[in-house]
Amino acid sequence: MIKAVIFDLDGLLVDSTPLQQEAMRLFLESFGKIYLFPKSGREGMRIIDIIREYKDIFDLPGRVEDLYRKRQQIYFQLAQERLQLFPDVLPLLEKLKLRGLILALATSGDRDYVRLIFRKFLTLQTYFKTIVTSEDVLRGKPNPDVYRMTLMKLNLKPAECVVIEDSVNGIAAGKAAGIQVICVPNTHYPDADFSQADRVFTTLSQVTAAIP
Repeated sequence: MIKAVIFDLDGLLVDSTPLQQEAMRLFLESFGKIYLFPKSGREGMRIIDIIREYKDIFDLPGRVEDLYRKRQQIYFQLAQERLQLFPDVLPLLEKLKLRGLILALATSGDRDYVRLIFRKFLTLQTYFKTIVTSEDVLRGKPNPDVYRMTLMKLNLKPAECVVIEDSVNGIAAGKAAGIQVICVPNTHYPDADFSQADRVFTTLSQVTAAIP
């Protein structure tokens, strides 16, 4: 019996992908580097892990932690001004809540980012009993740590939960944790292969409609 639904955040609840990409472009341009929008591969990963890769790829000066903070400052400014909640989010959360299901958030974002989201969209926080961020685990998606930590905090078994994700790395993390995964694909990555998900819906409203 399903007792809880665990949500990803970026690209699923908030339309963050264009702003994340813009922030990365501005960040790399500040070092005189050219950023090409990736087709897929890193979506769903922690930004600090991407920065760690880019430090080597682009030979960026300084510590990874300092580079990460600089990049996040750029993104947070963009997010504060322009980030939008997907319109189908609140109806789905409300329907799940009325069904008596526990809702949890398992994100590759850090705590400061989650706080920004909840300040910007005040209603959102009221739905989630448990929140696990990138800072709560040693390894980011596609490793299953964030979902295993969520299970531990919920005190539930994998078979008692469903994950809703938008990225290939998120799907891999949920499946590796032994949890059923529903995917609502991130439309900014049309070439990604979402076939490892247990079910795929085009929109969150379709997920809502599928709930009895």
